[in-house]
Amino acid sequence: MIKSEIVRINFSNDNALIERELEKLGIRPLRWAVVKVLESELLISVSFEC
Repeated sequence: MIKSEIVRINFSNDNALIERELEKLGIRPLRWAVVKVLESELLISVSFEC
């Protein structure tokens, strides 16, 4: 089953760091996109298999 969620992570403009942060949350992304940039965080739309 593929699931999509919006998650918050600390701000970064480094794709590799963003993907490592998602993996720390237990998410191995199929795809992800920045939805909103906040002062010190990013809102990420992410799809993953569960």
